[in-house]
Amino acid sequence: MKRGEHMRTLVFQGYLWGYILSKASKSFTINKLNKAGKKKDKLELMDNIILKCTKNLIKITGANLIITGTENIPLDEPVLYVSNHQGNMDIPILYSTAPQTMAFVAKKEMEKIPLLGYWMKERGCVFIDRDNARSSLKSINQAIDSLKSGNSIAVFPEGTRSKGPEMGDFKAGSLRIAIKSGVKVIPVTIKDSYKLIGKKGRYRPGKVFVHYSNPIDSRNFKDTNELATEVLTQIKNNL
Repeated sequence: MKRGEHMRTLVFQGYLWGYILSKASKSFTINKLNKAGKKKDKLELMDNIILKCTKNLIKITGANLIITGTENIPLDEPVLYVSNHQGNMDIPILYSTAPQTMAFVAKKEMEKIPLLGYWMKERGCVFIDRDNARSSLKSINQAIDSLKSGNSIAVFPEGTRSKGPEMGDFKAGSLRIAIKSGVKVIPVTIKDSYKLIGKKGRYRPGKVFVHYSNPIDSRNFKDTNELATEVLTQIKNNL
């Protein structure tokens, strides 16, 4: 079993970095599209590249995904996905299973990862430095502008992985993004993704449940705490 997990982890890491390296040349096309102002074409290209990668990473881990509620998501408008965060497979899982792709609000450290940081930045991900209030505000405003421009975004208000069934502290401030942009919020419940990673960070197969709840109209809320309470209730109801 342990040998199988070790092998699976080696294949996972090898595929991830091999894939990213193999697509490095696409940066020329991305820069070209940026210069031509063809943002939609760039995002389409990047989504095709990223989706192939995330779907294959899920296959490599042996994750069996049970997805419900995707019919609840409006496809003709940007939304803010708000999810609990159990493990480091949550980003590939969300990206691969939602009916519309999205950028993520991620911790600042991810921007510094060679190549991966570049792909995330070009895809529209917003990096937050939680130790710097001014920088965080700038990032939040960036996310608001992105939503207003028609791009969906996902955020994990716990801020870090819980690595277990219990949820960590839910930071209500991240819901300001929804209230300021006026978009609908889709609460997402990810259950048992932490089980995909065993001791020593090794990948193993497992069943993961993902539920997309009904949209919550942020325009009905003036207060981030009230909105956060409603979103948290929806997530917990499906845990």
